[in-house]
Amino acid sequence: MNKQQAYNRIAKATIRALNEQAEMGKVNELTTEAVYLAIDKAFNQEYTSTFKKLDEAKTALEFIAKGKDLEKQQLIALAQQSLSKL
Repeated sequence: MNKQQAYNRIAKATIRALNEQAEMGKVNELTTEAVYLAIDKAFNQEYTSTFKKLDEAKTALEFIAKGKDLEKQQLIALAQQSLSKL
């Protein structure tokens, strides 16, 4: 997922939370805090996903760096698989 997709998901979560609060007709400090929490939750989900992908890429790179018993095509395939997940 790229940066724009991540921002779009966070924006959608924010809009959804705002709409829910507006539909209830109770927009105040407490409901505004609920919107902030929804934004925080969306950011945390995106960061968690990003860090997981980063760890997977790091593991693949470490494996490639050791290069034990792997042919060139296998190394290339592993690198391509890792890149496709980012």
